[in-house]
Amino acid sequence: MILITVGTEKFQFDRLMIWLDKLIFKGILNPEQEQIVVQYGSCTVIPSGVKGFSVVPGSQFQELVKKARLIIAHCGEGTIDLLSQVNKPFILVPRSEQLGEHVDDHQQELAEALQERGVNVANCSQDLENFLVAPQLTPISAGPSAYYAKACSMLEELFNSSGDTATTLIPSHA
Repeated sequence: MILITVGTEKFQFDRLMIWLDKLIFKGILNPEQEQIVVQYGSCTVIPSGVKGFSVVPGSQFQELVKKARLIIAHCGEGTIDLLSQVNKPFILVPRSEQLGEHVDDHQQELAEALQERGVNVANCSQDLENFLVAPQLTPISAGPSAYYAKACSMLEELFNSSGDTATTLIPSHA
């Protein structure tokens, strides 16, 4: 089974759905031979022959992740956290602000940083096709939440080690 997830943003991600539809038409993806489950969020285009859900409850989503042979996902932080915990081939497809897929390009920026570390990223439909023809396992050693936890720990340490944090961290304008 192949799992595709775009998260639950209020913005459409029809570009990915169109890429998937083209890959089905080309025979790279074949929903008649292998189940393709798409969590499509706010997309207005749904690929042909797939099993689609706008939203999937957490426990059911976890089961889909376990069953999946490979995963195609948007470059959301929560999704990356999840992918860092599974040992499955995956590829990230970042949303674009310019295409109305998100409020800014933080997914593009995150994807660039992850791609530099060897993570599979599809910036075009050909990247996605190449991955589907030869999926590669590229584990993420730590998801974004691990970095947030580290940053929080460092800030907590800073606050606990300084006497008067208000005067230490906030410059005076006297």
